[in-house]
Amino acid sequence: MSDLKLDEASEPINPWITHIAPADVDLVLAAAPKPVTFWLELGAFEGGSATVATERILAHEFNASVVAVDTFLGDLFMLWTRQPEDRRKMLRKDGGSAIFDHFRRNVRAAGLQSCILPLQTTSIVALRLVALLAERQITPLPQVIYLDSAHEEGEVLLELSLAWKALPPGGVLFGDDWVLHEGFKDDNVTVLLEGGTQRDVLRFAALIEEELDDEWGLKFQPLRTLGRMRPGLFVSYQSLQWFMKKLSMKKLSKVKNTWQQRHPSMSNAGYVCWSIGFQKDGCCNETRFGPGGNSKCWDLLFTHERCCT
Repeated sequence: MSDLKLDEASEPINPWITHIAPADVDLVLAAAPKPVTFWLELGAFEGGSATVATERILAHEFNASVVAVDTFLGDLFMLWTRQPEDRRKMLRKDGGSAIFDHFRRNVRAAGLQSCILPLQTTSIVALRLVALLAERQITPLPQVIYLDSAHEEGEVLLELSLAWKALPPGGVLFGDDWVLHEGFKDDNVTVLLEGGTQRDVLRFAALIEEELDDEWGLKFQPLRTLGRMRPGLFVSYQSLQWFMKKLSMKKLSKVKNTWQQRHPSMSNAGYVCWSIGFQKDGCCNETRFGPGGNSKCWDLLFTHERCCT
């Protein structure tokens, strides 16, 4: 990371703020395809989770790169709704965010600057970039993706769909905030509520149920006390992290209709394919016209793949 001088006036609120525990990382490393060479983190904040993950990766002697993705601008909960004195600690004197300064300082303090690569972008852009680089055979797909980013309902679902496409067979997708801290009651008791992350994870797990490994949680139970929320979706009772593991290539080959097949890169996107003279029965019939249907129906925009699948 750059040796650019940091704003000395800004100080981390808590340099190790993270809910992930070393045991969570050990569990994931045990379940992920070997060797683990690429760990992708979405939502790095001040570097706590990336540091915990990297320390455990090194302890297990994996030669892995940890790519920590974040805009480092903060969100509504982590920055703008904090108390004024805490918010000031996360802003530079010129009003810009100091979160990336905190991240670099914490990673350097842990001596892990040669292992953790920060990537300043959104999780959506990062996931598309990872998929593109793998498609061009420049980098492999990550064996592990850790999601602790948006927390906004709907946005989490989009992140999950892109992350699943970027995950190789046998890979592990897991994340934070199965429940969220919503503040304190009058008696100073923390309020934990189901949030958008939990609802979107449950929705997505239902969509990809056939592609989920429902057996690994029991196999690795001695490493972590896990609850099975639904087939293939497990949650740690200690840290409230959630976990999903994609089936192996051999088992995926037996799944008739995968998420990728149901959501191809070229989709209808709202186009209306049919009009007078061009009807589905007369265009898509491969029994009558052969593979690809009636070639007279298609052009660069309206294709058999887009209109008939």
